[in-house]
Amino acid sequence: MKIHRTKMGCLNKSFQQQRTALADKTSENQSRAQNHSAKEILAEDQDEEIRQLINAKRQKINFPAATAVEQWEDLDSKIVLKLDSLIGDSKLEHKLATFGDIVYQTSLETFGAKQYQSKGPPKRSRRQCEMDKLREQKRNLKKQMKAANSEEKKGLQEIWQHLKARHSALSGA
Repeated sequence: MKIHRTKMGCLNKSFQQQRTALADKTSENQSRAQNHSAKEILAEDQDEEIRQLINAKRQKINFPAATAVEQWEDLDSKIVLKLDSLIGDSKLEHKLATFGDIVYQTSLETFGAKQYQSKGPPKRSRRQCEMDKLREQKRNLKKQMKAANSEEKKGLQEIWQHLKARHSALSGA
């Protein structure tokens, strides 16, 4: 931008002046009266229930599919009845504070919580299973080579080299 200003003659005199203020000083007048920090950051005692609800981890609800219109309409009518009976003509703040809890509780009662199945150990891939088989075959061949005579050792050695090459190819993949 500075190169453009100098080439095109767009440089204003205000941009040419160097700042004279010290780096560690500000030009603002900071007084204690302008401090806008909160005086009391602790919540009131009456908000204890709300804090407990926020801190508590809620269970996930087992909602039906979006195409199950009858179930959703049934839930809607239950929520409306509960809202009318519990909230009624209360203040807006109270309505906002309790609305979410009422919807959650009604949904949980209607549909229930999700049930999670515990996962077993991770399954081994085809490559890992094949590598295990090759390892076992190589181990058995080593035992056979120790007990074999010199003619058989050459044939077993070739088979072992083939298994070794296959194992290294799989482990490199």
